[in-house]
Order: sequence, then C-alpha cells, then structure tokens
Amino acid sequence: MTEKEILKRIYPSVVTFLGDWQEMLKEVKRLKLKEISLFLTCASFLERQKIYQALEQTKVTEIPHVHLRHDMREQEIAYLIKKLKAKVFTIHYQYFKDYRDSKYIKRFFIETNAYHSRIKNPKIISKVGGVCFDLAHIEHFCHSFPADYRLAAKLAKEYKIGCNHLSAVLPNGRSWHRVYRLSDLDYIKNIPKNYFSNYINLELVNSITEQLKFKKYIAKILAKQWNKKS
Repeated sequence: MTEKEILKRIYPSVVTFLGDWQEMLKEVKRLKLKEISLFLTCASFLERQKIYQALEQTKVTEIPHVHLRHDMREQEIAYLIKKLKAKVFTIHYQYFKDYRDSKYIKRFFIETNAYHSRIKNPKIISKVGGVCFDLAHIEHFCHSFPADYRLAAKLAKEYKIGCNHLSAVLPNGRSWHRVYRLSDLDYIKNIPKNYFSNYINLELVNSITEQLKFKKYIAKILAKQWNKKS
C-alpha cells in the first residue's frame, strides 16, 4: 500500500475530551477541509447542537467516523448519517446497553479500553459491527495490561476491526491525547498491520494544522512498515 493510499485512511479530528472544539472548527473552516472525524465524548446535547451549527458554516461534507456520547438517540444518529454521511460509530463498552436496540447497531464498533471501559464480555461484539482498536491503548496494554493485550489479539481474530482511534504514547508508556514530539507516534511501528482499518481517526487535542502534519508522518511510517520485504 502506498503512502498516498494510507493518507486517505487517516482523518484529523475535532475532539471534545480535553480539546477546544470551537478553535478546532475555526481551523477546519479556515483550511476548507471537507472530511474530518468527530469525537463527541464530552459534549452535552445543547453543546452538540452548537457543534452541528458550526459545522454547517464549514466546507465539511463528510464525517465518516463519530465517537458517540451515551445520551445520543436515534434521531441524532440519523442526522449524522443523512447530513454528515457518517459511516461508522464508536462507543465505550459500558454504553452498549444504551444502544442495543438501535436500528443502526451494525454500524457501531466497541472501543478497546481499560479500567471501567474494559470489554468484559467479548460476545457482545457479535451484536454490533465489530471492534474499534484504539492503537495507543493497544500499545499501553502491551506494557501494562497483558490480559487486555491478549484479549485484543483474540478479538482481532474473531471480529471485524471497523475503525481505529490513534493518539500518542508518551515515553513512560502511557497513552495520551496530546502529541508533544513526533516520536510519541512511533509506537505504531509495533502495531500489526491487520489491527488497522479503513478509518484511522486521530484522537488528539493538538491543533488541526498539527494533526495534518502528524497524518503525513504516520502515513510515511506505515508505508515503510507495510511494504517491508520479508
């Protein structure tokens, strides 16, 4: 796979967890971006309406991936599909119960996570579209949560990996949502190729301009890794 092809699979994101979505959307508008990813993790209903209104003032025509908040309902999800051409949604494991009856459930992918968001019953994955591999979490598991790392390997064999979240891994091995230096992204060299999907979404609080630079850096690394001759 070429670097150019990989670039098309990586999306800069507007994030609401630790991020300033207003400033991010100003950048999206200024840069005239047409495709982004959207993380609504910490946005209340009223705040989400402001986000949607702000998006209408940009050139964005497609948001393939949206990370949902637990209080979002069918009408809002339908809006994201119809208006913003959303194709895949990610949720934390503990919120499956809030969406189990959604007619869009096969578009949902449960994120690999630890602590209270750990995937406790893998069989639930069969009720959604598959799993979302958060790549920084996978790297963190490798060093600190071996049981979760083994579970991820098992999930990769049994279920579809429909999308990815990609953030930083700091020198101490901790996953984090800000890149301080480009080397915070080098861990992706350790991630098996089959753990990557067609939707690689940068879950970072860095500016959109910085994310676009990271996107090129990541694509260059992956092209080199994936095209190595065995």
